[in-house]
Amino acid sequence: MSSSPLRIVVSLTAEDSAYQRAEARAAQIAAQKHGFNIEITYAQGDAIVQSDHLLNLIHSSADTRPDVIMLEPVGTGMVRVAREAARIGIGWIVLNREVDYVPELRASTRAPVFAVTTNHAETGRIQGRQLNALLPNGGSVIYLQGPTGHPVVQARERGMLETKNARIQVRPLHGGWQESVAFQVVASWMRMPTWQELCPQVVAAQNDFMAMGARKAFDQWASRPKFQTPTEVRYIGCDGLEEHGQRWVSEGSLDATIVCPSLTALAVDVLAKEVHGTTAAAPLILAQPLSFPDLGQLRPIKNALTTQVR
Repeated sequence: MSSSPLRIVVSLTAEDSAYQRAEARAAQIAAQKHGFNIEITYAQGDAIVQSDHLLNLIHSSADTRPDVIMLEPVGTGMVRVAREAARIGIGWIVLNREVDYVPELRASTRAPVFAVTTNHAETGRIQGRQLNALLPNGGSVIYLQGPTGHPVVQARERGMLETKNARIQVRPLHGGWQESVAFQVVASWMRMPTWQELCPQVVAAQNDFMAMGARKAFDQWASRPKFQTPTEVRYIGCDGLEEHGQRWVSEGSLDATIVCPSLTALAVDVLAKEVHGTTAAAPLILAQPLSFPDLGQLRPIKNALTTQVR
């Protein structure tokens, strides 16, 4: 690394995501703290756009290319691009994904190479414990997931199933990480004549925006004549951004969330320790999530009996 300020490019997935914008702000604050130069780019949710852009950066002139690329991959782990970055001597930091090629890259370059991700399985376990606190005697849950096959989706689901009470019945629906999609999915499901067979007491979502979309769908349907829901419906989400999930819990729009620490800020801090020779980065750093509020503050649902639309 040169003696001039470290140049970092952070490649995030999509600018229309509040989570990604929060990660961008956290990266900028952390970079300023350490005296790094940082550039934020977005991949428009397209893996080809992301890989082409990063390859162009890698193959640019020595005075313009970055010292480190930090990315949340769209779709794949970008192994081909990662190898090319390592070959040129550019650092490579993967966000929100465990990739199996990190040891290979670390053996081939002196540049920093590591991955930083949330412990998504533990995130799911916490959500399972939240469900147990709300439904200690069992009950019915709508479980809103992100895109099918996404590693974060799979890990969070696996963790939730590990810890939830066996008497809790879960109906999975896919909300695509977005409030509007979750609203449409839940509203469409509620138009089905058999939806009352589940009639959930809790909506649990893999992020806070999907939980809010589901709440809006329930609120809209609750205004219709002869529509009945259980005595209480609770809404719990995940990610816990201060300006969104945590605020919604404090305001009462959500009953709980799970706070996942900023990965970009953590990655920049770890990088600073490595480049300044303080501490070598581990190949994989796991950020640990926390329930918000604490599990002991969650009030169990009483008399959560399903009722039928007549």
